[in-house]
Amino acid sequence: MKADKVYVNGKVYTVNENKDWAEAVAVKDGKIIFVGSDADAKTYADDAAEVVDLEGKMLLPGFIDGHCHPIMAAHYLCGIVFDIDWTLEECLEAIRTYVEEHPDNDRYFGFGYAEWLFDEKGPNKKLLDEICADKPMYMMSSGGHEGWANSKTFEIAGITKDTKDPLPGLHYFARDDEGNPSGHVVEGQPIAMVMKAINFFDKDTIVRGVLEASNGYAAMGVTGTWDMSVLPSMEESLYEVIDTLSQGEDYLQRFIGSTVLVDDYSQVDGRIAKILEMREKYDNDKFRFGFLKIINDGTMESRTAANSDPYPEDGSVVKPLLDEAQSAEIGLKAAAVGLDLNMHAIGDVAAKSVIAMAKAVREAGYDDIRICCSHSQYVADEDAPKFGEYDIVASTTGVWFYGNPLMDKVLGPVNDLTFRLKTLIDGGARMGLGSDFPVDEYGREPLKSIEMVCTRKMYGQPDGPVLKPYEEKLTVHDGIAGFTINNAYQLHMEDKVGSIEVGKYADMVILEKNLFEIPLEEIHKVKVCETILEGKTTYKA
Repeated sequence: MKADKVYVNGKVYTVNENKDWAEAVAVKDGKIIFVGSDADAKTYADDAAEVVDLEGKMLLPGFIDGHCHPIMAAHYLCGIVFDIDWTLEECLEAIRTYVEEHPDNDRYFGFGYAEWLFDEKGPNKKLLDEICADKPMYMMSSGGHEGWANSKTFEIAGITKDTKDPLPGLHYFARDDEGNPSGHVVEGQPIAMVMKAINFFDKDTIVRGVLEASNGYAAMGVTGTWDMSVLPSMEESLYEVIDTLSQGEDYLQRFIGSTVLVDDYSQVDGRIAKILEMREKYDNDKFRFGFLKIINDGTMESRTAANSDPYPEDGSVVKPLLDEAQSAEIGLKAAAVGLDLNMHAIGDVAAKSVIAMAKAVREAGYDDIRICCSHSQYVADEDAPKFGEYDIVASTTGVWFYGNPLMDKVLGPVNDLTFRLKTLIDGGARMGLGSDFPVDEYGREPLKSIEMVCTRKMYGQPDGPVLKPYEEKLTVHDGIAGFTINNAYQLHMEDKVGSIEVGKYADMVILEKNLFEIPLEEIHKVKVCETILEGKTTYKA
C-alpha cells in the first residue's frame, strides 16, 4: 500500500501502550498505515506521495479537549468578557465602557468575573443599577455556577421576594433583609429561570462564535472536543448549531456531545430520551452524541461544592444535589441503554456519589460504560483507590493547578488538599484533561495544562506559589496521555484516535520542540507548527 503522505525525520511520540517512539508515519485516506523508522517509511512513498521532513520536530496524537463547552462558550463570549485577575473596580469599569460603547443594546451580558471578589453574600444588584437601571444586565461568573443581575433583570423575569428558590441552599437567589433578590444568582436552576425569561444572546452570532472557537482550537493542536452540555435555555440553539455544523467541513474537530445537563433527579428520564434521539441522528466519527452529563454540586469559589469540611467563613455545609442511591439508580438507567456517564463532582462528598454510581454500574456487569468524574478537585483519602477499582476516569483542568492564596479564606485547610491526581493515577485511574472552556480562566491551550500539572504553579511565573501537596506533581507523559489516549478512552474512541498506531485516524499535531527535552516551565512556550485531522491540515503556522 502506498501512502498519500509520509512524515519522516521526526521525534514521534506514539502514546501507544508501550510509550514507543518512532521516526516516521505514513498516511493514506486519512488513516495511519505505517509507524516506524525513516528507512522503512521509504517503501510507502512513491512519486505521487508527499514526503514531509519534520526536521526533528515532535509529532504527537492530536490533542482532545476532554471537557469543554464550545456551544455554551459562543453564547457567553459574545458580550463583555472579564479577566479573571481583574479587581471589582476593573470589572465595573469594563461594564461602564461596554454600555457607553453599545448604547443601542436593549440588554447586556458579561462573562468571567472572579467569584472571590465577593464574600459569601455574593455580588449586589445595586452596583449594576448604578451603571444601567433601565435595561436588563446579567454577568456570569468565571466558573459559570453563579451570576450577578441588576434590578431590571429580576423585574422582567418576574423574580420577587415571593419567588421560591428551586433548591433552597443549593440553587437559589440571594436575598436582602426584606427577602428581595439581592443580585446574586446561585447555580443552574435559578440561572435558567433568568435566561429563559430574557434572551441575552443574538442567535445569529452563535454559529460564528463556535467556528471562531474551532479555529482557535486548531491553532492549539486540538483535533477533538468533548462538549459537556448546555443550559436548558440554550437547548434549541444547540440543535440548530449542530445541524448547521454537521452539514459542512468548517468545524475542525471531532465533536462528541450530550444535550442538556441534569441537575435534578426528576429530569433524568427526559434527558436520556433526548440523548438517545440525538444519538440516532448523529452517530459517526465526526459528530456523535452518547453520554449523560450530571451536575452534582457547584464550585469551591461559589461555596457550593459539596465538601465534608464546613466552609470557614460561615460554617456552612453544602450537600450534593444527588445522594448515592439516586446516583446509582441514574447510572443504571443510562448504562442500560448504552449511554456513558459524566458527573460533575468538585467536593469530596459529591465524589462519593460518582463512586456509588460506578460501583452499581460495574456490579451490574456494564464493564464497557465509560464513567467520568468531572473536575476531581477534592477526593477523600479512602475514596482515591476506588477510582481505579471501578474504572472511573478522573477528568480535570490543568490550568487550575496553581497556588492561589485568595482561596485560603474560602476553603481553609482544604485548599491544600485539592487536585491530587497523582494519587488517583497511582491507584489505577486514568486522568483525562480538558479546559472547561469557556471556564478556562488562564487559557484553553493544552500545552499550558500539561506544564501546570507537572509544576503545580502558574505558567510564566517560575517563582509563583506552588499548589500543595507538592508531591502530587505529574510527569510530562501523564499530561500528554491526559489529552490524548485517556480522553480517547472516555470518548469511547480509543480504537480510532488518541495514539499514533496503524489503523487509527491520522489526527496529529506537530510541535517545534520535544516536550521531554525542555525545562517544564517552557512547555507553554512551545509553538504548534501544524494540526492534522484525518490526514488533512486544519492549521499551519
